[in-house]
Amino acid sequence: MRRIYPILAAIGLNACSTLALAASTTANVSATIFRPIAVATNANLSMGAIVRPSTGSGTVTLSPANVQTLTGTNAVWLASPASTVANFTVTGEGGQAFTLAIDASDTMTNSGAGGGTLRVTTSNDAGCTSACALSGVLGGAGSMSFNVGGSFPITSTTAPGAYSGSISVSATYN
Repeated sequence: MRRIYPILAAIGLNACSTLALAASTTANVSATIFRPIAVATNANLSMGAIVRPSTGSGTVTLSPANVQTLTGTNAVWLASPASTVANFTVTGEGGQAFTLAIDASDTMTNSGAGGGTLRVTTSNDAGCTSACALSGVLGGAGSMSFNVGGSFPITSTTAPGAYSGSISVSATYN
């Protein structure tokens, strides 16, 4: 009897170890594919034509709602060419979150003989930067449009001429 127990114990141990040597399970695999995110310029920021102050200094402001504000002694905002705000549209996968980056300022350079620069500070009506969302739902196209305006200081000694620069706008999925 004493010899049977060790043999039975060995058989039982062997059966248990065989059962513990093999196991399996499965895992689900999934992926979500987004259409590319893109930013399009629909309209450029044009501050129009401004007559500089006769003395002292002032500020030229064009709000994202296309509202003109001009300060400075005898400074005048001319009717032509008309001022227009920049307008951009972000497109991509519907309902998705993204981060929006808009230049806070830009330097416009005078291409004329008088030279000079003007520092434009931008403002926008996007209402978001890191928590933006495209319209629509997953599986469909989405978009978000917004305007960018700007302001810059002007003095009685600001060189006359055509000033130009650029504003960078980028969007990245979160």
